[in-house]
Amino acid sequence: MDLQRGTAAAVVSATGLGLAAVGGSYVSTGVPGLPGWIVVGAVLALGGAFAIAGPALYRSSVTSEHLLRVAGWNALGVVVTVAVLALVGTFQTADGGRVAAPLLSGAVIVGVSAFAHVLIGVNDVRRIRARTVADQRRKAAVVNRFVRHDLSHAAQLLIGYSDRIRGGSDGDAGDGMNDGAGADDGGDDATDATDVDVAAQIVSIARRLSETQSRVTVIDELLDGGAETKGSVVVSEAVERRRASLTDGYPDASLRIESDGGPAARGGDHVVTAVVELVENALEHGDDRAEVRVRERRVGDEVEIRVIDDGDGFPEDERTLINDDEVETQLRHSSGMGLWLSKWVIEFYEGSLTIGTDESGDSEATVRLPAATAS
Repeated sequence: MDLQRGTAAAVVSATGLGLAAVGGSYVSTGVPGLPGWIVVGAVLALGGAFAIAGPALYRSSVTSEHLLRVAGWNALGVVVTVAVLALVGTFQTADGGRVAAPLLSGAVIVGVSAFAHVLIGVNDVRRIRARTVADQRRKAAVVNRFVRHDLSHAAQLLIGYSDRIRGGSDGDAGDGMNDGAGADDGGDDATDATDVDVAAQIVSIARRLSETQSRVTVIDELLDGGAETKGSVVVSEAVERRRASLTDGYPDASLRIESDGGPAARGGDHVVTAVVELVENALEHGDDRAEVRVRERRVGDEVEIRVIDDGDGFPEDERTLINDDEVETQLRHSSGMGLWLSKWVIEFYEGSLTIGTDESGDSEATVRLPAATAS
């Protein structure tokens, strides 16, 4: 059983059972006149509606978080209305006044108020869901642009390499018919070298496409809500474990990882993926002897991770898109999916990512995440 959904459904149903109990008590004792029976009927109808709505909401497709919002609005309507009625009743009693059937009168007012607040809650949830869908569509559009670009670029390269292979094969046939054995061997050596070079390039393309696919998988998990939301991770330790793979293609680069004691951040494995993307971005855009530093420290209730490199810095458009959450356009867009992936992962875990330059002019990406609470 989902505890959050069960709690939300119980709150709504409890409102209905309370109203039904009040209405039922007046049915058994009787009420004077038609207006009284109309009020009792209204209370019973509202009670029945709330009692049925609880289980219906539990089985609905609305997320647990949104169900709690609806239940919260319902509870707010009940509590505030009861408090106001109690205050008014106290005032009237002190002034010598008298309210006929105060429990029944209060029940119908509380029921109507709770119903109105539930409608407010439902509208609130719809607004949030609409905003979420719009955000997901925007992210999907960004991903689509990058995937189309990567596939188009890979296809063009593969076509070019296939032409080279085809041309090399044609050249071999001509050399074999017209040249002697020595010339033939020289042609074979050249062809072998070309084939090796083309094969290496094709492997490189395949790796880049595999990286793109991995990034899309992570983003899909974020958009579908399937990413791990609990747990904690010490980012500096996780990056240290990946040091060899990070620096494999950059033998002359320097990667320094610093921490003030290994503070754990709240989040799943994708947090490490986000920071690794930032480190890879720094290594890729630096020179052959790039110096990249990862600095981790605890700042209040947050863990701050700074990825610093001695490169040329981030372009102005890139800083605006990432820092100000601007919408991409055909003429104004980011240069890579990695930064967007890092941003979305960090924000999924209620953190923030900013990019810019530090006081010495070096490129700097700063991640802030909630610190994990001690268990």
